[in-house]
Amino acid sequence: MVFGSHAERLDETFTSFAVNPFLELHAFILGEQLPKNRAPGVTYHLVKPEHTFSLIYREANYRRWEVIDQLDVDYVLVVDGIDVLCLQPIPELPAILNGSQVAAAVEHAGGRFMFGPQYTSTYLNAGVSFWDLKATREMRAEILQRGRTRFRSKSDDQHVFNEVLHHHFDQLRVLTFHYNCRGVLKRRVRGWPTITQLDGVYIYHTDDVAIAKKMMPVKPHTELSKLEPDSGPLSPRQQFFRNLQNAFKKHEI
Repeated sequence: MVFGSHAERLDETFTSFAVNPFLELHAFILGEQLPKNRAPGVTYHLVKPEHTFSLIYREANYRRWEVIDQLDVDYVLVVDGIDVLCLQPIPELPAILNGSQVAAAVEHAGGRFMFGPQYTSTYLNAGVSFWDLKATREMRAEILQRGRTRFRSKSDDQHVFNEVLHHHFDQLRVLTFHYNCRGVLKRRVRGWPTITQLDGVYIYHTDDVAIAKKMMPVKPHTELSKLEPDSGPLSPRQQFFRNLQNAFKKHEI
């Protein structure tokens, strides 16, 4: 679901999902008219603004989980409009959900305090989410109700998304980063992971879309690095220096 100039740019990333023959591509345009530049293979739907979220940006981010009820389908993948790129075919949606009602991947900074004292190590990114449409109708309505009730910030949709989905954690499947890779390519940004390749990634989600396209096609799986075998059990002294060596390797952002 997009609005304004973003509606003209869906051919940059959204059409990459056409690599999956089982997916129908639907774009919901929040505004008064459909865009002039319409991406091939995409069905466009015009949605009139309700002005119940204070900002059209918030309305688009919340109502994307509401308008999908107009579709005559069982399962839906909802993605951000212009910064989510499908690098290779994904499994079919029922297989991704694997019996759960909703699925999403952890944000690049997965450990967060949410509103109040609650902490989670699985803070989810809302830009890529998988839904059992009928089973999640009340859950999605709860997200919208909370968004309409109180304006917290311009981008509070992800916080509410996490509040509700963590409340219904028994119906949630937490996916690995392969389904929503959040990292920057070959550059440094404070607080973000720097990555150099995209092998094994299904969906890439960041601002480095142009660089990612140049790296396609990607390998279906990441190759495991080879380990130099030990000649035998290590002595305490050898273990100490091996532990020290490993301690200086980068493991965290």
